[in-house]
Amino acid sequence: MWSTTIGGVAGPLLLGPGEVVGQAVGMPPQTGSYLFSFVAQCAALVLYIVALRPDPLLAAQRLAKATAAAVGTPVVDRPRVARYAIFAIAGSHVVMASVMAMTPVHLSHMAHGSDGMAATPADVSALVGITIALHVGGMYALSPLFGVLADRWGRLKVVLLGQVLLAGALAFAVFTGTEAWGVMVALILLGLGWSAATVAGAALLTEASAPELRTRRQGRSDSLMSLSAAAGSVLAGVVLSNFQYSGLGVAAFILVIAIVVLSPLARSGTR
Repeated sequence: MWSTTIGGVAGPLLLGPGEVVGQAVGMPPQTGSYLFSFVAQCAALVLYIVALRPDPLLAAQRLAKATAAAVGTPVVDRPRVARYAIFAIAGSHVVMASVMAMTPVHLSHMAHGSDGMAATPADVSALVGITIALHVGGMYALSPLFGVLADRWGRLKVVLLGQVLLAGALAFAVFTGTEAWGVMVALILLGLGWSAATVAGAALLTEASAPELRTRRQGRSDSLMSLSAAAGSVLAGVVLSNFQYSGLGVAAFILVIAIVVLSPLARSGTR
């Protein structure tokens, strides 16, 4: 998680250097940073193929079998709790992704708004890069802490803590979204809320599922996260164009309320 934080925070800050490299090799404006992404992802692919030993899935399966044999009792499957965990993870991800995806557009509108700002593309790139870097730092930097809290306080309590942080982020987006500092605070809280809900939700999903079902359910959870975030980001563009950034915050708050209201499902459902 911390290594992800390094890459996630450093990446948006490379927008400016990427422009320099892009111009040197004849790439269109605002595309040079993709060169850094391409090189980094190719390097990651090589490491996965060459150095990822042992395979995490196989190691986890062996550990689960060994644990079950040592304990001598079967793991209770709780499908209702697992379904709530998947919903909480996906819903939190939609809130985060939809607001994050529209923030660069919103910041660009602010920079070229009616207040007379004569922002250059480099200024906009720097503002967007810093804001997204702070956001990604919030997403990953404290994830080990949220894991510890999920162990000590309980999974559901940390999922709900994530909703409190997401609600705070949306409040900043609604009431201070016309100020750059307000957007930055909103994005930091948005990342922290996502981190708490995702880490605790994944732990809840794992412990609510029998070992033979965990991989399948985790795959469904990841797929639903991606698909729902894609749909949410598209709809976020429609909301932003019609109701502005504050309207997007209000719309996203509906999902936060739904996750909180349905939280009693995580306390039942044993089969």
